[in-house]
Amino acid sequence: MADRTFLDELTNLSVNVNGLVVPGRSIERTLARHAFNLVVNNDHDTYKVSLVGSSTAVKFNGRYILLCTNHQLVGVDMQQVAMLKDDGSVLVTSGGSRFYSQSSDTDAYDLVAFDFTEPVAAHPDLKKRFFNLLAAPPDTLNTNILAMLLTGFPTKKQKYELEDKNHLGIARLNVACIPDSQPADLALLRVRPDRELTISPDGMSGGSAFVIQLVNWEPHAYFAGIIVRGGTSGFYVLKAGFVIAFLNSVFEQHPSGG
Repeated sequence: MADRTFLDELTNLSVNVNGLVVPGRSIERTLARHAFNLVVNNDHDTYKVSLVGSSTAVKFNGRYILLCTNHQLVGVDMQQVAMLKDDGSVLVTSGGSRFYSQSSDTDAYDLVAFDFTEPVAAHPDLKKRFFNLLAAPPDTLNTNILAMLLTGFPTKKQKYELEDKNHLGIARLNVACIPDSQPADLALLRVRPDRELTISPDGMSGGSAFVIQLVNWEPHAYFAGIIVRGGTSGFYVLKAGFVIAFLNSVFEQHPSGG
C-alpha cells in the first residue's frame, strides 16, 4: 500500500533492542521515548521554563546523560538546563555540562552532554528515560536497513500557554526515514523521510535517531546518532560513533556508579 511507512512493515515482526525483544508494533513508541524537549529553568513566576529544541537521553558507562547540540544553547545558562518529571510537577536540573572546548569545521564538535547521574540517583523514576547506549550500529549494507526513526519536538507543534492557562503542551514528532547520502563531513549522515513532511522540523536539533537493521536476518535496533539540522526533505544526523567518541573524550572514560 502506498500509504504505508517503513515502520508499518515491522508490525508483524519483533525487534531486538539491547537483548530485549520488542514487538514491531511497539518499536516506534519504545525508541521515541528517549527524546525530550530541551527545557531551561527561567526562575520566573509565570514563564517558569523555556523550550529550546530537542534532546536525547542516554545511559553511557554508568552515567545518565542528556545530549543536545551546542547551537541550540546560544544565550542559554547551561546551569539551568533541566528535565521535567512525568507529571510536570518537578523541574530537575543537571549536575553539570561537558562539551568540546575547541571549534572545528565538522559537526562532530557541535555536542553538549548534561550529566544527570546525581539527579537521577535522587529521582530514580527518571532512569527509564535513558537509552542504554552500549555500542554504535555495526556496519552494514543499506539493503539491510529496514528503517530509521528520528524523533524531536518541532517548535510549531509546541503549545506554550503559561501566561493565561498555565499550560505547556509538548508534542513529539516521529519521522520514519531511510539513508540518503554521505555528506562531505564524514561525521554526518543525510537521511530522507519516508514521506515528505508537512510542517517545518525546526526545533528537532538534538533529537534522537535510531536505526533498525538486519543482523543475521533478524531486526535489531541501535542508537544511530543525534539530529543536528534538517528540513522537510531531509535531515543531517551526527553518527553514533562520533557521539560515543565525544562521550569517551569529555568524561575521560571514567565510569560512574548507578
